[in-house]
Amino acid sequence: MAAWLRYLVAFLMFAHGFVYIRVGGALPGTVQGWNGRPWLLGHAITGGALITLLRAVHVAAGIAIVACAVGIALNHPSWRTFAILGSAVGLVAFATFWDGQTRLLFDEGAVGAVISLGLLLAALLA
Repeated sequence: MAAWLRYLVAFLMFAHGFVYIRVGGALPGTVQGWNGRPWLLGHAITGGALITLLRAVHVAAGIAIVACAVGIALNHPSWRTFAILGSAVGLVAFATFWDGQTRLLFDEGAVGAVISLGLLLAALLA
């Protein structure tokens, strides 16, 4: 891969990871209309414990994806490990946040989940 393209991909992955970190620090206040009951978890975890879980998985995903971006920029093979870890945790983050309201799919992170899924597939197939 050409150096400029590698740096562009690294920058985009860095931005993706940064969004996870930024959103994780602000949850749930970033989404108006979130009902506080994740579709996947129901009432299993609620209140402060749910918020703590959501913040932790979002920030963890972001840190791993930022590490992936650094690995891509340095052309280091560890990028795959961080990509798989960050993407998987990012998908878990979406699954534990989405409350089943289809009108809030975008606001609750569906785009990030799709990007994470693409990154996961790229890492597994590379």
